[in-house]
Amino acid sequence: MKKSNLKYILPFLAVIVFYACKKESGVTNQPYRAYDIAGQQGQLKINLGFAYTVNLSTMLLKINDSVVSSPIATRTPFPGGGYNTNGSNFALYLGVNQGDNKVSVVIPKFGTTIDSVVLYSTKINIPDNSPYTLHIADTVVSATQNNTQSILVKNIINDMDTGWCRFKFVNMIPNLPSVDLYLNGVKIKSAIPYMNATDTFSVRTGVYQPGYTGAVTTWTVRPAGALVTSPATATYASANGLQSQKVMTIFTMGYAGLTGTRLPYVAFTLDKNQ
Repeated sequence: MKKSNLKYILPFLAVIVFYACKKESGVTNQPYRAYDIAGQQGQLKINLGFAYTVNLSTMLLKINDSVVSSPIATRTPFPGGGYNTNGSNFALYLGVNQGDNKVSVVIPKFGTTIDSVVLYSTKINIPDNSPYTLHIADTVVSATQNNTQSILVKNIINDMDTGWCRFKFVNMIPNLPSVDLYLNGVKIKSAIPYMNATDTFSVRTGVYQPGYTGAVTTWTVRPAGALVTSPATATYASANGLQSQKVMTIFTMGYAGLTGTRLPYVAFTLDKNQ
């Protein structure tokens, strides 16, 4: 794969990033009942779960062949971000057409906006103005064999009671057929296959959470069926991992047992702020 240096990319690329927090732009981190009331736009977040052997930090996102991002790295939900990611901590979405959209991840030729390498391209259908996330993961075998895959997931962001946090879980670890998800040592979801999402589930926060031991919560993934005492594939321990009235998608990426750029992670997209 050809390496490119994007530091001389024309400055106007950054201008077209959809970070303006306006209802009419389709991008907002305000209460979600207020956005796009007329239903004229779809809402899309793109979660880059690539784990290539080289550290790609200069990828560009395109929607319908137009650049919509500045150069970004893997493990980045765009726009916005989440926890244990390379993005921000805001629940942001791109305003896109309802209906069919082409989404591409590219590396441009040096000093231009012309694609040098198309890492992935797919067509998705956004049927309504609900928020969706396109999760993209790789199973790259070599420079010439690329089995990159994606899954489009609808985010359920309606209001919930205080003391509850809502989740989905997406497994993007290519070299495990399926994984189990644990919270504080308590199994929450079992045998989630690669490139599959669970149903929506809610968890009590504070002292009522499963396996509560203190302010820090610990999310862990293991191979499906492995003992709770077995080594974890990936773990995330933080006070951010379980917050009242937030909606998040937990995702795993990387490769079990590997290190460096292919280190496995547990991370979160932030789908709705409080």
